[in-house]
Amino acid sequence: MSTPVEPDASTGAAGAPPREHEPNRAQAGLTREYSRPEIRIEWYASRCIHAAACIRRLPTAFNPEHRPWIDVGAADPDALAAAVVRCPTGALQYERLDGGPQEEQSDTVQVTPVRNGPYVVRGPVELMNPVTRQMERETRVALCRCGQSKHMPRCDNTHRAIGFRSQP
Repeated sequence: MSTPVEPDASTGAAGAPPREHEPNRAQAGLTREYSRPEIRIEWYASRCIHAAACIRRLPTAFNPEHRPWIDVGAADPDALAAAVVRCPTGALQYERLDGGPQEEQSDTVQVTPVRNGPYVVRGPVELMNPVTRQMERETRVALCRCGQSKHMPRCDNTHRAIGFRSQP
C-alpha cells in the first residue's frame, strides 16, 4: 500500500485556488450554509486554501464550477460528512440534524507540514483570535508557515503569492 502524497501547496492542488501569486481575498467572517433536514454544512471561505479534498472525495456534491458549489442533495448525509472531515483547514464543517454521528474528536494533536505550504493540524486545537482575543476551538486548521497570512495564524494561501518554499 502506498502512502498518499500531499499535494504541493505552491501549485494550488486540485481546487479552484486564486490566480498564481495571489492570496485568498475572502473576508475572514464570510460563511455560506448549505442544508437539508439531515445535515447542515458550513463553508468558511477565508479558511479555504483550495486543497480540494472535498472535491476529490465527493465530486458530485462539491463542484466549484456550479452555483451553489455544494449540493447537499447530491449524496447521503454520511457521504457528505465523510467529505467534509477530509477538509484539512476546517473551512468545511458539518452538523448532523438527524441524530447521525457528529465529527469525532481525537485526543491527540497531529501536525503535518505541507510542502511549500502550511502546517495542517488535526485534533483538539485552541487558537487565540488576534482581533477578538478570544480562544477558538477547532478540530482541523491550516496554520501559516510563511508568516505573511492576512488571517494569522491561519493560512490564506499567501505562501503561493510570495513564492514560499519549505525546506525539503
